[in-house]
Amino acid sequence: MNKIASVAATILAFGFVTSATAADMPTKAPVAPMVIPFSWAGLYAGVNLGGGWGTSTGDLDSFSASLAPAVAGGAVPASLGTKSSGVIGGAQIGYNWQSGSLVWGVETDIQGSGIRGTSTVNFAGGGGFVPTVSTGEEKITWFGTARLRGGFAIAPRGLIYATGGFAYGGVQNSASVVGNPTTSGNFTGSTSTTKGGWTVGAGTEWAVTNNWLVRAEYLYIDLGSTTVALTDPQFPGSFINYRFRHRDNILRAALSYKF
Repeated sequence: MNKIASVAATILAFGFVTSATAADMPTKAPVAPMVIPFSWAGLYAGVNLGGGWGTSTGDLDSFSASLAPAVAGGAVPASLGTKSSGVIGGAQIGYNWQSGSLVWGVETDIQGSGIRGTSTVNFAGGGGFVPTVSTGEEKITWFGTARLRGGFAIAPRGLIYATGGFAYGGVQNSASVVGNPTTSGNFTGSTSTTKGGWTVGAGTEWAVTNNWLVRAEYLYIDLGSTTVALTDPQFPGSFINYRFRHRDNILRAALSYKF
């Protein structure tokens, strides 16, 4: 019994000494989690939605000598005054690099477009000419861009940038100059083609999280011009050419995922 009591006393004494030593040791401060600074560098892709509007177009470009009196008398208008507008939507993909606050990259997008405009010009008749009704239509059915982007990161998660590059798209145009009665002239014409041009713009972007990005962006797109030739089988050799310029303003919002 004396041996057992002695061993128990030794164990208790060792426990007290160990506890006292542990109590005297300094307590380690909790380790703060490592915060990784956000970077714009990397691949991203997403979708966008917005609208577009164009400038007045459909100007008289040329005409046959036989129709010069009708042009001078106002039966053939000098301009159709077609203005287009509509909703656009599509997808974008791009890649950014970053050095300090400087951010640059490349981006391409493809858009479905409801940008469309029609116009009507009425001539009441007079000066020896019958009344005429002239119409114009311009459509951009789709378009895309391939652009460079460059800007500056704004703490903590903002970005402002300028952008510019190549633009292309599908355009459709039609026009007519119809007399009353139609036997006095029924000139019509239409085109459907793919055009190339350029674009320039600017935007601002915000990283909601490390992966989700939102932006507001403006682009000016110039796809050149298209000439629509109006003819009438009743008057072979006579023609009226109207030129439509495809210059549009695009304003859109976008959501992207950064990989």
